[in-house]
Amino acid sequence: MKITQRPYGTLPTGETVFQFVLEKENGFTVKVINYGGIITAIHAPDREGALADVVLGKDSLEDYLEGHPFFGAITGRVAGRIGGGRFELDGEECILQQNEATNTHHGGEEGFDKMLWQAAIIEVSGRETLRLTLTDPDGHNHFPGNLRCTVDYSLDDAESSLRIDYTATCDKSTPLNLTNHSYFNLSGHDSGPVLDHQIQIFADRVAPFDEVGALVGRLDPVRSGYNDFRGPVRLGDLERLDAGNADIYYAHPQGRTDRPKLLATAFEPKSGRFLEVLSTEPGVQFYAGLCLSDRQQEIGKGGCVYPPRSGLALETQDYADSVNFPEMGGAILKAGQIFHSTTLYRFSTKG
Repeated sequence: MKITQRPYGTLPTGETVFQFVLEKENGFTVKVINYGGIITAIHAPDREGALADVVLGKDSLEDYLEGHPFFGAITGRVAGRIGGGRFELDGEECILQQNEATNTHHGGEEGFDKMLWQAAIIEVSGRETLRLTLTDPDGHNHFPGNLRCTVDYSLDDAESSLRIDYTATCDKSTPLNLTNHSYFNLSGHDSGPVLDHQIQIFADRVAPFDEVGALVGRLDPVRSGYNDFRGPVRLGDLERLDAGNADIYYAHPQGRTDRPKLLATAFEPKSGRFLEVLSTEPGVQFYAGLCLSDRQQEIGKGGCVYPPRSGLALETQDYADSVNFPEMGGAILKAGQIFHSTTLYRFSTKG
């Protein structure tokens, strides 16, 4: 495996953004920029060995700066929604930016997806690794504490596997829920709806929400024929795809673990590409691109239009609103503690 870098563009501040290319001998390639930690491309082989870019994205830094639905980005401090945009922690009330209805969504107006990360190519456990580092200051987006976060991207020992390691510390207690928001289309990013994909999610409960998308503080059993993906389900076979089955948090029965466990899989039968998602996190937010809209003309790489349901996200994370419902999850980092989690996106093929 090797990592190379090249200039990708310049921010309005004059700072240079770099793209890093992680590549295996078999051609499996992951491209990451240090603006937002965005995965701009993943080239994975099909069953015949032909490579295709299997994540949605934009063509240039300028396109990302114009706005996008979190394509491939690190989301934080808190991926997901903090209901009411407020919480109380260690006896202090914090009032956050409400950037989606009454919620704080994906960290606020300037979340981790819109920040420039410091980048270095280092060696970890004998592997070349891209390490991105960010210091999020106390009070930014109204969150408490100076948070130091690192995200490591590397190609794991498996033939076509991306490993993401997250580490964070803070000098005050703070909500924390980190994930990567890549949208996958295993046929190729420009192949249209993902309705032929077969999805399996190893979870028996989901986290319901209210009319403005805020979590309500409970887990409900999955329902057969609707949001039960414990056996592989072809998305196009479901009567409907909506927020209750294709934009919702699925809780794994094991919860948080020391070693990555299998949370979900996706299989696209025409190409044969098979994706396994493993993580130490206790669950996964499944999103089938419901709000990708041809009415808004979401223009992607190569000038193609991404219609609704043209990509799916499997965002490994904790219960997003743990700070308001601590009995539901552990998305809280105490002062002086060290947070660490690992996620693997493992690509292979099936006949």
